[in-house]
Amino acid sequence: MNSIYKLMSVFLFVLVGLASVQAISSDYDISRVEVNDKLVTTSDTNFVVVDRGQTLEVEVWVDGQVGGSVRDDVRVRAWVGGYEFGEIAEKSEVFKIESDGTYKRTLFVEVPNDIDADNNGNSESYTLHVEVFDRSNEERNDYTFKIDEKRHDLRIQDVLFRPGISVDAGEILFSTVRVENMGDKKEEDIQVRVSIPELGVLARDYIDELVPEDNNIEDEESSDDVDLFFRIPRDTESKDYNVKVELIYNRGHSTLSENFIINVDGTVGGSAGTDTVISVDSVSKDVAQSATVAYKVMIANFGTERAVYSAEVLGAGVWGTSSVEPGFVSVNAGETGELLVRVTPNAGVEGSQSFTVKVKADGETLREVNLSANVNSSSDLGSVKRGLEIGFAVLAILLVILGLIIAFNKLKGSEDDEEPLGEGEQSAGQTYY
Repeated sequence: MNSIYKLMSVFLFVLVGLASVQAISSDYDISRVEVNDKLVTTSDTNFVVVDRGQTLEVEVWVDGQVGGSVRDDVRVRAWVGGYEFGEIAEKSEVFKIESDGTYKRTLFVEVPNDIDADNNGNSESYTLHVEVFDRSNEERNDYTFKIDEKRHDLRIQDVLFRPGISVDAGEILFSTVRVENMGDKKEEDIQVRVSIPELGVLARDYIDELVPEDNNIEDEESSDDVDLFFRIPRDTESKDYNVKVELIYNRGHSTLSENFIINVDGTVGGSAGTDTVISVDSVSKDVAQSATVAYKVMIANFGTERAVYSAEVLGAGVWGTSSVEPGFVSVNAGETGELLVRVTPNAGVEGSQSFTVKVKADGETLREVNLSANVNSSSDLGSVKRGLEIGFAVLAILLVILGLIIAFNKLKGSEDDEEPLGEGEQSAGQTYY
């Protein structure tokens, strides 16, 4: 009796499992699939290979089965799994299938340009799933294909404009371009250009080299930043302008460009601010509790007249004290000057603390710079300081010992070179009376 119950339980379990799986359709079948104009089969060993960023053109032929029912709720879907950042899939519109018809649907599946494509130097294998389905049934075949890296493939990962995408006529537009190498080859002497062709302004610089992104090479980078700047002409008309960012690489045989829009306000007249470049030696520094750290604000006056600059610290009073030395600095045309911003965290304050430095020229605010201080406990910095002191002491001792050894060897060598005096001979330095 127990055996019968067990068999019935197994039978019910199988029925439940089958109910959860879509049934194979008796009304239609996948008769043919082509990928990028190549006929593919589920047993292929000569795989279709595409580069990252390309598109798979998937053509699917569906045959209505003889004696099958007419279905008017059928779709074709093609998808690829294994992509970390989203879904790679495309599906057709709903269409009708009759028992005596053959139907073709074409799907375009875009391969992401950052999908994994390196398998120890070889192309990475993926599975293309092709499905034909209605509300209750489906047909599905799986096909293997491969994705490879492009031989030369640099990317503009990001572009930052300062002071922003809106700038005044006569002002300097700063830009930071981040470049990454997603190709298969190391790239050298990469030229990075930022220009506004309509205004005739251009800035360019070079990245020495970038290794492939999938290569784990120590002390070599697959991405890097370039900082560029140029001045917007003072007579520029107020409107939107196209900023062109270009990469020229592979000995000039490969180029990449992207366009960005900035707005220029041409109604603002030239002032000390439009002729001033402001930079800071570091936007973040480490400091111990109750100790003082200084940030150097460097000012370059590219104008035609002398200007008086000052700085104001905002936000530091919540967690410490601050001061600016000197209170103001006068910078002649074509010269540079410096302001030192000093901040001292209160006792008990730890972690990253932020504040803002507002730089002014002749009372007019030119720029606000956001800075931070990483406050560590005194004991942590004290340990580091003691470690450095011990290290320097050991180094000094080693240098002294090395100097003594060298001096001893020289002295010994000079003694060996002296010849003994024979009988009747006298030293040239001796005098007899």
